[in-house]
Amino acid sequence: MADQPIIQQSQLNKSRKDKFLLVLNLPPILRNINTNDLSSRSTNLINQNTLQFSVYGNVVPQIQVPEVIAGYSGQNYKVSSNSRPPYDNITVNFTVDNQFNNYWVLYTWLNLLNDQYLSTYDQNNVVPDGAILNGPNLNPILQPQAYQTSFTLYGKDEFDNNVIKFTYTKAFPVSLGNIDYNYREPGEMETTFEFAFSQFFAELV
Repeated sequence: MADQPIIQQSQLNKSRKDKFLLVLNLPPILRNINTNDLSSRSTNLINQNTLQFSVYGNVVPQIQVPEVIAGYSGQNYKVSSNSRPPYDNITVNFTVDNQFNNYWVLYTWLNLLNDQYLSTYDQNNVVPDGAILNGPNLNPILQPQAYQTSFTLYGKDEFDNNVIKFTYTKAFPVSLGNIDYNYREPGEMETTFEFAFSQFFAELV
């Protein structure tokens, strides 16, 4: 007779879709215009603390290590490719705060990558002479790490304890969703942003 499995928790303790925390850090190039003073409302400043999104959507990507077909003796055999295809971009739904501060952080980030007036990188010279990482003679457009950062998603248990950590490296936004104004729908304003990333790591905490 097989041994009975030892269950360390209630069989009803299942993970919930609304138990998570998404943490977005500012990239190095935007930290110079970050302020913690909410009263300093300025087009030239952003507030990192406003990146507390009411988030939902398909946030954890599909993990793939696909197979390849190896033909042998009139039949086909599947073996692992031992490689990972590029991850799809992640679309995050969020609720816009009443001062548009969280929307403004993402808008400024995208505007830094391509200025709304002149279509150039870092038109406002956020970092003079490109002096951001390794010296004043380096152009930040040649340093993608200047505008990229890491995003972290924590999955929580029923007591709001972090139990798993998902990390997206070299992440940056690629789009900011539209806003639908409508006199007939007085609900909360929601939109989306999409970000690209290079690697994805999962670890238990």
